[in-house]
Amino acid sequence: MITSEILIKKQADDFKYEIEHDGTINSHLKFKDKLETMLYNYDENNDKLTFLYRTLQNIDSLYENHQLSCPSKNNPEKCEENIHFSQCKFFTEQEVRRLNPPYKYSILRPDVNSDLIQQNLTALKKYPEVGMLYQNALDKLNQEKFDRNLLDDLRLMLESLLKQVLNNNKPLERQNEELGKYLQTKNLSVEVRNMFISLKNYFTNYQNEYVKHNDKVNKLEIELMLNLASTFTSFLLTISR
Repeated sequence: MITSEILIKKQADDFKYEIEHDGTINSHLKFKDKLETMLYNYDENNDKLTFLYRTLQNIDSLYENHQLSCPSKNNPEKCEENIHFSQCKFFTEQEVRRLNPPYKYSILRPDVNSDLIQQNLTALKKYPEVGMLYQNALDKLNQEKFDRNLLDDLRLMLESLLKQVLNNNKPLERQNEELGKYLQTKNLSVEVRNMFISLKNYFTNYQNEYVKHNDKVNKLEIELMLNLASTFTSFLLTISR
């Protein structure tokens, strides 16, 4: 059976021709209108995110191919196609952010770092599976329910991100050695390396004690755990560029 994710990615690939610059001044606005229309086909945020992440990857691919022969590669602002691709990317990332309007967080959870969430969601196009798990947690946050499942999504999200960044298949609890070696390759101070691993361990222990096995979540702690997971994600994405 073909999954919905495969179908949506195919639809995004079919949409790829809409990204091409058609030579008109407002080609990026035509792309924006068609992108917004395509998103009406999907009800769930995760389905929209699948389409948007694939579209972002296609924009990057087309841009990189254009750069191979662009006469203005050293002055991209002088090339209409460069400008067009940049505008298409901006509109697509804008739609990613629109899936998670900051005002919802400020109403339901005033201490959640919504700016960091928006930044992470657009950056996770490189790791779409991780982005989906992050989106699952955020949807539960917006619905103000399933607090235990929300935190479990965050654990799975961080575990998946570490597996991909470190290129292994180890669970969160067994990543310390590989993570320490990886952080060392980034020329980070020993204090930062130790602090990151220690906080990751506390996060993991909390998940195992109160979420993964026992379902004893204190609602007052949800914002802290979400902000901590978001900070972990932002840091890993930054050093893995």
